[in-house]
Amino acid sequence: MTILSNSMTKQQIHASLTIIGIIAAIAVVVTSAIVTPAFAIKNFFNCMTDTANEHGKLTLDDVHTCLHKEYSVYRNIPYGTFSHSYSGGGGWGW
Repeated sequence: MTILSNSMTKQQIHASLTIIGIIAAIAVVVTSAIVTPAFAIKNFFNCMTDTANEHGKLTLDDVHTCLHKEYSVYRNIPYGTFSHSYSGGGGWGW
């Protein structure tokens, strides 16, 4: 009886360690999925702030430049896709 109970204990320990390892791996993946976009957002806002402080204003083209620069998804798209000439008095153009 003692051998059987020791065997069950080892199996339970092995199962527990496996579950803890799986949970730790999932936690690492989820954390990296959350942290990476947070740094990208921070860098995007820093880019816009630096541009606004340098020129004294922030245009839509400046925002698109920062978007193109900071987010790797947009790096494969030509910048001309994002450049817009905006002229107007702050309205929506209606």
